[in-house]
Amino acid sequence: MRREKLETLWDIFMLFMALTNLLLILFDLTYISLRPKYIRYFPQLVAWYDPYKGIEPHWTTDSYLKVGDSLMQRWRTTPLPTPEELKAFGDTLFALSVRILTERPYERFGLMAYQEQLKQKVKTFIEEQYGEKLRSTEAFRRFWQLTPQNAALHLDFYRRELRYLLQVNYYRQYDLSGDFVDHFWKLDLPFLVFFWLEFWSAWLVAIRTRRYAYWWMYPIAHWYDVLALAPLTSLRWFRLLRIWNLYLRLNRSRVVNFSNSLLARFLTQQSRLIAKAISDEVAYQVLEQVKRQVERGEELRQGVRILEELRPTLRTLVAEEAAPLVQSLRQNPALLRLMEESISQSLDRELPSLPGLPRERLLEIIRGAARTITEKVLANLHQYVQSETGKAALSEMIDSLLTHLAARLRTPELQAQLRTTLVTALTQFQHNFRHTSLTPPSA
Repeated sequence: MRREKLETLWDIFMLFMALTNLLLILFDLTYISLRPKYIRYFPQLVAWYDPYKGIEPHWTTDSYLKVGDSLMQRWRTTPLPTPEELKAFGDTLFALSVRILTERPYERFGLMAYQEQLKQKVKTFIEEQYGEKLRSTEAFRRFWQLTPQNAALHLDFYRRELRYLLQVNYYRQYDLSGDFVDHFWKLDLPFLVFFWLEFWSAWLVAIRTRRYAYWWMYPIAHWYDVLALAPLTSLRWFRLLRIWNLYLRLNRSRVVNFSNSLLARFLTQQSRLIAKAISDEVAYQVLEQVKRQVERGEELRQGVRILEELRPTLRTLVAEEAAPLVQSLRQNPALLRLMEESISQSLDRELPSLPGLPRERLLEIIRGAARTITEKVLANLHQYVQSETGKAALSEMIDSLLTHLAARLRTPELQAQLRTTLVTALTQFQHNFRHTSLTPPSA
């Protein structure tokens, strides 16, 4: 009882670790695409995780943010900025706006939608506030023509709308191999070490308990764990296979049971479909390879070589096993009954009546004679195949048969006929695999 409780607690702990690692992997895989959302709602998270992905502020938009934030800070202090100071800030921000429009810093990492939003928001603001419908450059010039009268309105709009769009942009560093910098392994390494230790421990337990016939079968049976725990970025997608392992642990833990849930039935059906599709495709390709070999005549030539190689073995096998075969026939009463019934059925219609000898008595005599003759023939045959003469005769017969068969297989006419028949059969098998690969397996 205590051991079961410990196993249950260990399963719960493993569930927690696997789920935590899975969520961390999913977070990393989706971080780049969801980073704009994190910037808006979880800016501290972005500040913490950007260095792991080699992300740093883009110099153009970062300069824009620094100047804009400095202007906002200056506006909150007293005395307020003078018109000359506002003009200097405005000219700098306008110059940076022109750089954004010409250099398109958002484009490199697929963020042009945010640059377009930046332009459209400024143009819409100018149109709504001043009734002026301007192009992008003129709209930015008009927006950053700051005066003591409009500075508060413009800076509030910058804080609410523009600042976020500037924060979204970034630059990502490259490592020496030319790939993006990615230090996710630093976060994943503790989980990898833990799960590898758990994997080796389970392997040792499987060896001790003789769970498998051979010690090396455990990693083959748990191939998904081997792939999931490979410390390679290119194989990180295979770690999603741990979902299946997590699902099995949930059912085994006795804490929750998803066996009859809709999700479980869906996963089971889909896994069967995937496994069937993969196995059918593998079988199709194997048949395709065999068909090409048959078309080239390789399989038929191999068949002839196999017959030649098996000739000594078949001769010896027939010579040695003929006697036990005949002996088993002698001990089998069904053969004797078959001989009796066959003779009775054959003579029942054609046997004439003899004077002084009833028909039934005559059939009984013939059946007895058939039994005696059959027993005598089998006894003589058993004695014959045990003798050296009989063994030699059987070996010679098998040798002649194989020689004739090999000679027939070498004839062009028979080879062409066999190739056509085999290719047609293999093509039909391939069609059956492709035709049924999309059919859901029965529950």
